[in-house]
Amino acid sequence: MVEWTEKYRPKRLDDVIGNKNAKEELQKWAEEWIDSSPKKRAVILMGDPGIGKTTCAHALANEMGWQVVEMNASDCRNAEAIKKVATHGAMGETFTDAGDFISSKTGQRKLIILDEADNVFGREDYGGIKAMATTILNTKQPIILIVNDFYELKRRSAVISQHTKSIKFSRPRRTSIKRLLKSIATNEGISVPDKALDKISEKSSGDVRSAINDLQSISEGRSKLNEEDVLALGYRDTSKTIFNSLAVIYRTGNCLRSREAMMALDENPEMLILWIDENIPIAYKDSKDIAAAYDVLAKADRFLGRVRRKQYYGLWSYAGDMMSCGVSLAKSRSYPGYVNYAFPSWLRKMSATKGYRSIQSSFGRKLGAHTNKSAKVVLQEYLPYFRALYTQDREFRLTMTKKLALTEEEVGFLLGEKPDSHKVRHVFDALRKLESIGKGEHRPDEESSPEVQSDEKEVQPETENDIQTDTQSSLFEFE
Repeated sequence: MVEWTEKYRPKRLDDVIGNKNAKEELQKWAEEWIDSSPKKRAVILMGDPGIGKTTCAHALANEMGWQVVEMNASDCRNAEAIKKVATHGAMGETFTDAGDFISSKTGQRKLIILDEADNVFGREDYGGIKAMATTILNTKQPIILIVNDFYELKRRSAVISQHTKSIKFSRPRRTSIKRLLKSIATNEGISVPDKALDKISEKSSGDVRSAINDLQSISEGRSKLNEEDVLALGYRDTSKTIFNSLAVIYRTGNCLRSREAMMALDENPEMLILWIDENIPIAYKDSKDIAAAYDVLAKADRFLGRVRRKQYYGLWSYAGDMMSCGVSLAKSRSYPGYVNYAFPSWLRKMSATKGYRSIQSSFGRKLGAHTNKSAKVVLQEYLPYFRALYTQDREFRLTMTKKLALTEEEVGFLLGEKPDSHKVRHVFDALRKLESIGKGEHRPDEESSPEVQSDEKEVQPETENDIQTDTQSSLFEFE
């Protein structure tokens, strides 16, 4: 079965619904590649999933006659993989699918697409961000990075934030999605009433890919649909977006509906309570209603605490009733009007610091292995003193960098700098210089010449042996 999202993927930018200004910016950037490379050779397309970012990238490549080299979230995106696929592709020429050579000198290009570039985390993607930055600095081909959270990517690399052009995509209007669905239905020979198309468009919440999938799922094997057929999408759509369920809980004041909305979500109570906690003061305005809602939520949290301690998951249902029905009935009056529900700040902070915490743990394990302490003890007790010495004492800094085999990310963590900053590069440059000096000291011709040895002692800079002199406290003596 052919997916309609692929079957009806636009071939030109003008065919992509919505985001007129974003498409114009992207087209203008692409045209700058015709005669020469633009000042910013990489562009970042940012926005929510399913609104056309990847589709626009492929449509642009098709219009410009560019070959596509793509990596997405299902691929391993560590340093080695990115260098192999993206960096090598960005540095040289290419061939068409038919085997014909394409020369950049004739205006032919290949487009490097890195999808979900902000989701490069963990051991399997180690070094991926640095490899992306290197590729962007040295590329001879156009690059598009596709992200949902631009802040996360910007925070992790100064190169990416400073040397890329960012283009913001927004959700298309319901009317635009409806027109697209009607066109697809007509092409497939399926009769769909306008009210059914309105409901599908509304349930999609601006996600074009979701809307097309919904239409296909209820149209398989049929030539005519009615409004009731769309009701089958209700629970599946509700589970896709937590915002719909929050609206039911905060607005209805109906215990049964609130509980059903919560049960339809594909979220466990530990996650859901964070969403409800964050949005109570946004949805409720009266201080008494806010206090009553938090009182009920505190009871739900106690049930969740017992689940964590006793592993008795039957208590989840009691917590769920408190979070849904309890919070819904806690208000004394209704609150009409639009509510801009917020993403839990705790989750956002944890996501924003995920890379930082990974580097911190890696350093803790390395220092712990040399001190015969656990990584937890090292980070809690030793890190402040180690960091103070590391930032203030050059000899200690270079010695420990070599002894612990610290990476650029770990050195940046200790110095409070980004991995590609000047201060971090300076540490590794100094180490390389010392290593070359150390090798030069043991050349046979110098060892046989007393005069040379005498001269070197007068002007000799800091050597590797000098740096490794035990000048620190016993806490950091690892030999």
